[in-house]
Amino acid sequence: MAWIFILLAGLEEVISVIAMKYVDGFKHKKPIAVMGVGFMASFYFLSQAMQEIAIGIAYAAWAGIGTIGIAIVGVMQFKEKMTIQQFLFLSLILVGVVGLQLAS
Repeated sequence: MAWIFILLAGLEEVISVIAMKYVDGFKHKKPIAVMGVGFMASFYFLSQAMQEIAIGIAYAAWAGIGTIGIAIVGVMQFKEKMTIQQFLFLSLILVGVVGLQLAS
């Protein structure tokens, strides 16, 4: 169950960072609310995961999931460019997150 919490925490982080892109200097209230609720949910799920998973492992997996998720959204939704080298190193992060899960 702890790894499901890590996954949920990472997904909430992605949602929050997407909302952050639309805040526009705190001019728009809906993205601020989504961002706030999303980060609170992300930290809640992360704290739940840390009840069973070591803090360093949980945090590394959470950060990795968020990083990879945001990179994917950036390319797909915001049409950002990704070089082969960036893709390679993001893939290594994914391998690390999967490895952490398998080693737990």
